[in-house]
Amino acid sequence: MALSLDTTPYALIMRASAAVRLTALMISAFAVSLLLLIATEPSPVHAAYPTGGGIGKVYKSLGGSSGRLGPATGSEHCTLIQNGCYQSFRNGSIHWTKTTGAHATWGAIRTAWKKSGWEKGALGYPTSNEYKSGSETRQSFQKGRITWSSSRGAAVILAKATASFSLKGAGYGHGVGLSQYGARGMAVQGKSATQILEHYYDPAQVTSTTKSANANLKVQLVSGKQSVTVTPSAGRLRVHVGSKKIESSQKITVERTSAGTVKVSVNGKSYQSSWISVEWQGTRYWTGSQKTTVAVSSAQNGSTGTYRHGKLEIRQLSKALNVLGVLRVNSEYLPGIAEMPASWQQEALRAQAIASRTYAYRNLGSLKSACACNVYDEVTSQRFLGWSHENASGSSPWRQAVAATQNVSGSSVKSAKVVTYKGSLINAVYSPSSGGKTNSAAEVWGSSVPYLKSRDDSVAKSKAAGNPYASWTATLKQSTAANAFGLKDVRTIVVTRTGSGLVKTAKATSTNGQTSSLTGAQLRSKLGLRSATFTVG
Repeated sequence: MALSLDTTPYALIMRASAAVRLTALMISAFAVSLLLLIATEPSPVHAAYPTGGGIGKVYKSLGGSSGRLGPATGSEHCTLIQNGCYQSFRNGSIHWTKTTGAHATWGAIRTAWKKSGWEKGALGYPTSNEYKSGSETRQSFQKGRITWSSSRGAAVILAKATASFSLKGAGYGHGVGLSQYGARGMAVQGKSATQILEHYYDPAQVTSTTKSANANLKVQLVSGKQSVTVTPSAGRLRVHVGSKKIESSQKITVERTSAGTVKVSVNGKSYQSSWISVEWQGTRYWTGSQKTTVAVSSAQNGSTGTYRHGKLEIRQLSKALNVLGVLRVNSEYLPGIAEMPASWQQEALRAQAIASRTYAYRNLGSLKSACACNVYDEVTSQRFLGWSHENASGSSPWRQAVAATQNVSGSSVKSAKVVTYKGSLINAVYSPSSGGKTNSAAEVWGSSVPYLKSRDDSVAKSKAAGNPYASWTATLKQSTAANAFGLKDVRTIVVTRTGSGLVKTAKATSTNGQTSSLTGAQLRSKLGLRSATFTVG
């Protein structure tokens, strides 16, 4: 019998279905094999990472990959502060430093440590693994511990605050611009006033100018007082009240009235006006051979100031008297500047005279609204002591330095030396000394000035400079520190410093974990420190 091929549609369908089923079975078998193969490979998150050294020993002691930490999820990294290393695991991490050794953290305690700032925070690195203490679980850190209990969870407890802090510093003042002890040291080395100034104010230059040579300067002598007295010595004074002119050889009393006027009592009589002026004999305002000085109460930081030159203007400002000295910059103001000992080398004194003149010239023109003056008589501007300094024993070298930096014809100054940058007067700030490098204006006041950059001031620390502020120490009491930072107590103070050594920020942490930060300048002001260049021990 011959075989025949069934070609009916049904038969074709049945043959096709069998082929499909066979193909499906083959695909299923391949898929199962592939899944089994994949299942035997480790997932990336649980890949095998080596552990070694101190971290490896602790990991092994805790049971390795089958222990509390579980398998490693990354390699060891050594990029932390204090040259610290760490390695992460599925359930925690291990941190190591040479000082603390290796210790593991996990769970709620690790979370609390993370919130505190890890190793950069208030606690520092762990110094133990977790341990039991009664019903609590604890872990010790460099600067405290973290405790955990089921009733209150995790709590950070910092170490107790110390009784005091030791500060080691250098320099005196803001440290910007001319260093006065540096100038002295350079003068001993044979440097000229020009060389000294052009070092500290580089790239500014010393030049001579005829401008403002005989200009008047208004110096605030007294403020905030309701009454002052003016007493003439060896001569007479005269008071201008409106169109009246009253002379006296006796003390006069000047008061501010409740109506805001100025009342002056002269020779038993009283006169009032919106302001008055006082002159005395032997000045350019009242010529004659009699050389008179006047003593002004409450001047010079609350004491009594004595003045030979110029005249006084007494007005009212901010509901108090405002006593101003009107003086010519070169011939009457500069001789009374008391910013550098007159016994110092002449070139250092000349550098100071030029810097002081430049500062005064720059402040001519518009009066400051806070004082209705050009400059103050205190270190807010420059310390001006008037006749008590100009006429003091041994002050002759200072007067010589002032005279040597100007050209005079008769009683008139024709020209004088100043410091300029690109044709303009510089802001000739100065201070006693820095910490070895002067500070830039940007570091101290936030604005960059081309001629107020950080300069080498190591000469200020030399033996020749005789600088008592080359280095200094101070003890900061706990209560003082807490008050300065506005915290209940202070456990640690961490400072960051600029390239010149100036403290940029000082961050205090209390025993309860609260923090407060101040700039170095703010802390210097609050604590009365010599400078803002210091470290905290």
